Amino acid sequence: MLPAAWERTDEWYNFRTNPRNTVHVLLTVDENTYRGGEMGKFHPIAWYHSFDGGRAWYTAMGHTSESYHEPLFLAHLRGGILYAAGVEK
Repeated sequence: MLPAAWERTDEWYNFRTNPRNTVHVLLTVDENTYRGGEMGKFHPIAWYHSFDGGRAWYTAMGHTSESYHEPLFLAHLRGGILYAAGVEK
């Protein structure tokens, strides 16, 4: 549902460890587009995985109030919620 390149303004986190080996990464951040990135070429920002018999979904986006007026961001949230609830694959 999201474009291959999605340009947006947000606060980007550097994680202590990169979860890419234990989760299915949905979105990554291009560290060449901002200052302060410390995770390298593969900087995950949204992912999902099975957890304790259920489903977990994570997004590190949504730090601006404008995010909640973006149709694509709202679709991203909806998809994650439906996945975690077991409604969608």
